[in-house]
Amino acid sequence: MNISIFASIGSQNLWDELILKNEIDLLKEEFWEDANFRVASYDFRNPLFCIANTQYFEYFPIAIKKPQNIFRNIMNLFKFIKTIIWSDIVVIWWGGIIYDHELQSVWNPLKQLLFRTRLARLFRKNIYFYGIWIDIKNTENHKILEQIFYKSWKITVRDIKSWEQLKKLWVKSEIVNDPVMNEAEWKWDILGIHSSKNFNLKKDFSKYDFREKKVWLALRSWYIGRSKDARIERLLIEELCWYIEKSGWSVVFIPHSFHESDLMANDYEFLHQFLNYDREIYASMWEVYTAYNHKMLDIVISMRLHSIILSYVYDIPQIILSYSQKTDEITKKLTK
Repeated sequence: MNISIFASIGSQNLWDELILKNEIDLLKEEFWEDANFRVASYDFRNPLFCIANTQYFEYFPIAIKKPQNIFRNIMNLFKFIKTIIWSDIVVIWWGGIIYDHELQSVWNPLKQLLFRTRLARLFRKNIYFYGIWIDIKNTENHKILEQIFYKSWKITVRDIKSWEQLKKLWVKSEIVNDPVMNEAEWKWDILGIHSSKNFNLKKDFSKYDFREKKVWLALRSWYIGRSKDARIERLLIEELCWYIEKSGWSVVFIPHSFHESDLMANDYEFLHQFLNYDREIYASMWEVYTAYNHKMLDIVISMRLHSIILSYVYDIPQIILSYSQKTDEITKKLTK
């Protein structure tokens, strides 16, 4: 069995790399242990996890508007077609979410998905959409969505809203857990759930008392408070840090995305501006993963979906600042 996987791999995002690791384990269970995998990546030379029977190749296209990348993209297109022909099953999950609007600098992925699925169908390959979220708000994109999912071999989604959205388009799907949750063994300790857009420090945090503890902040930009003014957002985060420190805690920033080309999605660059001589920041995906894996965290203020689920998997107390449909839905699922 030959399986190719297309997702947001190699974008310096810890969560995407962990999903890949666990997804391959689950696919081996679903098919058979000696399946061979080829994974499209934006950084195919430096995978976070070296996985048996898995090869990485570079995505097509890569920075297609740059003239110096013409021959590189021609070679990548041939590798892409060759991989499709090699595959028995083409697995697509695009970083977990299919959206038509999110605050980051990458462009709408719908046309890329349509191109990949059409090419796979041209060679009569089975297309497997694996554990995705659907967050399409613009009804004009429904036609493209129908074309993407047309005659797919299997579709699994991670929440009821995605299932309902596909049902309205007469597309059948199944609901599954996030692949990383496959590692979970415990019920987690949820200390509180708050909306990041309605963030109110005095109202939301006055009840928490964790003296002499370290508090890890897993935050992302542009979603704290209702204002789109970056100065107001910075002020809200500074107030949160001051409140923690005045309460006798210490602050550690724990980024989950280190994206080099998409700075709006880069947690490290965003959180680095809040450092002072008392505060710490983790500087690599492996350092962040080790902190969760070895339960080095006392309490996490989780805004990133990645942090919510990793805290669940490793039984770490957390306070959630939910910012979107995907964080709302996973919180509902985990608190049932």
